[in-house]
Amino acid sequence: MARHRHGTNGTNGVTRRGVLAGALVLRGAALPARPWEAYAADDPAPAAAALRRLLPAHHDQFTLRPLAADGADHFRVTGRTGRITVEGTGPAVLLTAVHTYLRRALHASFSWTGDQLALPRLLPAPAPAEELTGRANVPHRFVLNDTDEGYTGPYRDWDTWQRELDVLAAHGINRVLVYVGADAVYYDTFRRFAYTDTELRSWIPAPAHQPWWLLQNMSGFGGPVSRRLIERRAELARRIVDRARELGMTPVLPGYFGTVPAGFPARHGGDARVVPQGDWVGFERPDWLDPRTTAFADVAAAFYRAQSDRFGDSTMYKMDLLHEGGTAGDVPVGDAARAVEAALRRAHPGAVWAILGWQTNPPRALLDAVDKTRMLIVDGLSDRFPTVTDRERDWGGTPYAYGSIWNFGGHTAIGANAPDWVEWYPTWRDKPGSRLAGVAAMPEASDNNAPALALLTDLAWTPGTIDLDDWFAAYSVSRYGGTDRHTAAAWRTLRATAYGTRRTDSWSEAPDGLFGARPSLTATRAASWSPEAARYDTTAFDAALSELLDVREELRGSAAYRYDIVDVARQVLSNRSRLLLPQLKAAHDIGDTDLFGTLTRTWLSWMDLLDDLLATSRPHLLGRWLAQARAWGADTAEKDRLEYDARSILTTWGGRASSEAGLHDYANREWAGLVGGLYRTRWQTYFDTLSSGEDPATIDWFALEDAWAHAHETYPTEPHGSPYALACRVRDVLADTPYQSTLTAVADRDAVAADRPAVVTLALTHRNGFAPAREVTLFLKVPAGLTARPLDPVRVAALAPGAAHTARFELRPAGAGGTPVGRLVAVATGRGGGRAVAPVRPAVASGG
Repeated sequence: MARHRHGTNGTNGVTRRGVLAGALVLRGAALPARPWEAYAADDPAPAAAALRRLLPAHHDQFTLRPLAADGADHFRVTGRTGRITVEGTGPAVLLTAVHTYLRRALHASFSWTGDQLALPRLLPAPAPAEELTGRANVPHRFVLNDTDEGYTGPYRDWDTWQRELDVLAAHGINRVLVYVGADAVYYDTFRRFAYTDTELRSWIPAPAHQPWWLLQNMSGFGGPVSRRLIERRAELARRIVDRARELGMTPVLPGYFGTVPAGFPARHGGDARVVPQGDWVGFERPDWLDPRTTAFADVAAAFYRAQSDRFGDSTMYKMDLLHEGGTAGDVPVGDAARAVEAALRRAHPGAVWAILGWQTNPPRALLDAVDKTRMLIVDGLSDRFPTVTDRERDWGGTPYAYGSIWNFGGHTAIGANAPDWVEWYPTWRDKPGSRLAGVAAMPEASDNNAPALALLTDLAWTPGTIDLDDWFAAYSVSRYGGTDRHTAAAWRTLRATAYGTRRTDSWSEAPDGLFGARPSLTATRAASWSPEAARYDTTAFDAALSELLDVREELRGSAAYRYDIVDVARQVLSNRSRLLLPQLKAAHDIGDTDLFGTLTRTWLSWMDLLDDLLATSRPHLLGRWLAQARAWGADTAEKDRLEYDARSILTTWGGRASSEAGLHDYANREWAGLVGGLYRTRWQTYFDTLSSGEDPATIDWFALEDAWAHAHETYPTEPHGSPYALACRVRDVLADTPYQSTLTAVADRDAVAADRPAVVTLALTHRNGFAPAREVTLFLKVPAGLTARPLDPVRVAALAPGAAHTARFELRPAGAGGTPVGRLVAVATGRGGGRAVAPVRPAVASGG
């Protein structure tokens, strides 16, 4: 990337004095942030400080040296035992080099979801036959979604952010989106335009909801925020952007594109005019200030001045005009874009405008109006739709980053479209006239799917192509600390299932589980805009858990293994929700109350088991999330408001209107406390209502959920129990539990007669990957007036996981014909009392 007015790769070392030299607010007086010029591009001290944090027992075995930039970031690792020399073109690149060395030479790694750092006392030299070097093939390695601050952790502290930045640098990232602290910038800006302290604190939402305010989707929810909270968040933001700069990463800050509080024209006067933006999923959107006006120029100048006063300047700013349904009204989009760009250029000449590629944004009218050479589109749809094939044509030659949003709302589902990444990224990068200039890791929450981050960022440092089988084989070694046939087999399974999906079905995320859905016998997803069906073979997925449990004991000690054994076991149970719910519906539909009762008890027992499993893992604790929120409050009243903010984003999301418009459970996740708390309460309420014969449509789900969101009962903040033992229990319980097969029944005609019999085909597919189904029998339960004769063998001694048994039955009228009395039901039974049913809808006797 070309140098602009301010350098992008530099540090001046890491000291407490340096860390505190940003925009502090002392008794209301803002001290200036450190300017970019204060950072030295060739100083490895920040990387050394990061190694002290990441490798406290081994950091002193590394000698870090700067390399001169020659157009692309690059590194080299050499040395001898106990004396490893790492050279790179900036502090973050040095950390990327160290991480590459750890992965290749020592079977060690850092990740979002646990590290493996069982290292020898003396670190070995890189293999002499292998020159350990790396060179980035794109200038922009971008990370974080606009929603990250809301869905990953709106109440994270500095220690958490410090760790995040270290891990991102180790993965080769050099552009980090920073939304925290923007509330202070907007507050400072509009205080200059006659808005009162009270008005602005009521306009600014609580932290979990601020990303959508910054996207111009809504305002005010969860407030008013306190001035103390605004200033504490600004202090945190200052530390984040300072640390990013020290590490040689660009903090990507929000730019100004026109969001204003209500009533702005009356406050400002002059030529100020706004375009009302209507609603966004039940929320009233803030007004958009016409960028063609001098009023816009005034506000933009004040915004960038306030932002620089607090956080210093950057060289990349993110702005999304007309996000998700915003309207330009009578303002030509091209004119608006030119004015927004002009305001940015006046404040930050040479800065890059980053914009999200999402839905129909950015439109060609916007792109054709601006300097494309100073724009970067971070594409959220690269791996979503098969129709996305030529971004040069779509965006008129604008530089873009190949991006993925593999997670929505912070769902805990495992998976990503990895085959698409390794196919299309090098194809688009290497084609003639390519404008691909980066990668963009943009899950809506970033505390999940560690291999997805590792693979996507590896693309930016890998010449040629990546073989997925080889990559996952190597990942299984560095993830747990050594070679093992069971880890290799587990990750072969994960690569073929959850990480083997493709964009051919127009999805980039794995489906969420149904335990977190609002109860319904016809539920197919928990979040309104998530996949409705499994995207991979969930029966085959079970083998990943079996293999991970068989890993030799010395490889089970890392935080990475503990996280994965819980997460894979969680996914195994979550997948069962899609298997069992249709059986519940079938039992209810045919009026089999005994079977329905058995299945509801099984459903709830699996939820209890899931909650027990999740309680062994700190990242899967609801109590941790809530305690973080309350820690930011100054008194009980503020702690309660912030806890409501944290609870509501996971459940109701907003008030009744927005919740019922589709936002409820958008951020569902399988966490201890949620599964065993609100989610179980909902399903128990639903089952009790059905069993009593009442209509579940009378249940006011929002009222139940909103009461939970406003409550303040506490949940554990520390894990308890053994992850390994609970994962074993999941496997053992499922191996011994029936009701893990799917039964279908299809008739070849709607009516039967003596001379026109119908043939009904029953098919039972065994979906339990932990044990075979034994002594399986298929039959038809026929009403009076019909007879059923099997045309195929109806019994099988055993069905292996994934196997199917099919049998046909001939249906004829019994006696003189007439209308049968009762239901026609397909039934499958097996050893252990298991039973599956399926109503057969076609057959009525027609007589004649």
